Amino acid sequence: MTSLHLSRLPLSGRRRLPNSRSSHRPVRCANERQALFSRIAPVYDNLNDLLSLGQHRIWKRMAVSWSGAKKGDYALDLCCGSGDLAFLLSEKVGSDGKVTGLDFSKEQLLIASSRQNLLAKGCHNNIE
Repeated sequence: MTSLHLSRLPLSGRRRLPNSRSSHRPVRCANERQALFSRIAPVYDNLNDLLSLGQHRIWKRMAVSWSGAKKGDYALDLCCGSGDLAFLLSEKVGSDGKVTGLDFSKEQLLIASSRQNLLAKGCHNNIE
């Protein structure tokens, strides 16, 4: 069995490893990721079905079940995509609760919003 030993030197005493990445790489990477999710927004749900062989629907139900959310709770769905978890959480917290869905892709949020209007369940009115 191997173990990992971390250096106990203060950060100022550690030697920096050469870094070939530009200091702007994380920002560019985040922008590229955001552009990718915006581009695939129209087919996001179909991709999830295809790539997980439909298993993602079970995973989402399990996640909501394990969340401990109950009637009247407030829930936050980060990186909500097209809103699947937000809809399931909405049903779980009921009309006295509230669900907030956040995503960095405006296109994903627009799809989630249009799905919310199409589903037209009373419990989904508690999603922002």
